[in-house]
Amino acid sequence: MNNHDNFKRYLSFSRSERIAIIAIVSMIVIALVIKYLLINNPPKRDYFKHDLDSIIARREAAIDSVRVADSVAKAEARAKREISRQLKKSPANYNKDHRKKHNYTSDTAKVETPAEVETTIDLNTADTALLQQLYGIGPSFAGRIVEYRDKLGGFVTKEQLLEVYAMDSARYEGFKNRITVDSSFSPNKLRINYDSFKTLFRHPYLNYEEVKKIVNYREHKGLITSWRQLSKVVGEGINPKLQYYVDYQ
Repeated sequence: MNNHDNFKRYLSFSRSERIAIIAIVSMIVIALVIKYLLINNPPKRDYFKHDLDSIIARREAAIDSVRVADSVAKAEARAKREISRQLKKSPANYNKDHRKKHNYTSDTAKVETPAEVETTIDLNTADTALLQQLYGIGPSFAGRIVEYRDKLGGFVTKEQLLEVYAMDSARYEGFKNRITVDSSFSPNKLRINYDSFKTLFRHPYLNYEEVKKIVNYREHKGLITSWRQLSKVVGEGINPKLQYYVDYQ
């Protein structure tokens, strides 16, 4: 009987103890319910998604614009210092030499514009340093252009620059008159009948499904001998510019 009383005493709780136990149990239940809801209904994070590539591109565009503006400002400052130095040295001779150098006459004065002194850049021979002389092109964009040129096998038209990642038409319009592609240039070509799947797939103008069709055709039906035949093998989605990069030998 004494043991029974002791056991009963252990199981009895005061009013404050019962309230505390109920509170703890309630918190555990609430935590389990919240965990269940989060697992089965994860919060939407659409508001926190960002186009990282777009952010990077805008940042680089802003940096490139600042760089161009800084370069122009420095060039103007150097020109002003040179003019000031020449005038201090000999104002009369400077005016005479300056007019002669720029074909000035007493009746008409020809103003030399930046476009007249800028050199034309060949897209297939320019390195990253030379490409950075173009409007809006910084180190990052110059690197992308060279990398894309290597994957492509060389540019056959200057408009292909618009295919470079994050290149926009506004930036392109700013320097298109300063770039050129030598008409005699011959790009590196794919050996369409012999190059490996990996090599063909690396070219920007071929996707996975198109390469698979090419490899399957040459393995089961024979060699591809013309652009017309290649177009039929690949289908309507074939990039017409690919024809400049294919060798059938």
